[in-house]
Amino acid sequence: MFAFGHVFNRQSFLFLLNLEIKKAQRYQNYLSLLSLTFNPLNSTSENPSISLKTLAKLLKDELRDTDVLGHCAANRFLVMLPYADMAGANNVRNRLEQILQDYGFGQKGANIEIAEVCFPTHATNIDDLLRMTGDNVSWPNP
Repeated sequence: MFAFGHVFNRQSFLFLLNLEIKKAQRYQNYLSLLSLTFNPLNSTSENPSISLKTLAKLLKDELRDTDVLGHCAANRFLVMLPYADMAGANNVRNRLEQILQDYGFGQKGANIEIAEVCFPTHATNIDDLLRMTGDNVSWPNP
C-alpha cells in the first residue's frame, strides 16, 4: 500500500491478481478487472496528485470490501473484482461512471476512461488480462 491509503502499489496488486487468477482457474470462477485511466484535460487543471487521491477515495468508498484497488501506472488504477462476470463488472462500471459524473471530474478539468475485461471470458492468463486493459507490462515484473 502507498500514499493513497488502502490502495496497493503495482507489485502488490499484480501479486494479488496472480493469486486470484489461480483461484478462479481452480474453482472455475469469474474475475473481472476495471482499468481507470485519469487524463487531465489541460496542464493548468488542479494538481494531478490531488485529483488521483480524490479518485482513489471515491473508488474505495464505492467498492466492495472484497474488491482490490491498485495504482498501477502514473495515471491508472486497476480494480480487481473477484467472482464478478462481465454483467457484474458492467454494473460496477456504470455505478462508478455515475459517481464520477456526480462528482464532476469532467468539469474539474479531468477525464476518466474506464475499460473492463473478464477472466476467463476475454483472457485466460494474467498477461492477456493486463494487455486487454491497456497495460503492456508482462507478469512477473522484471
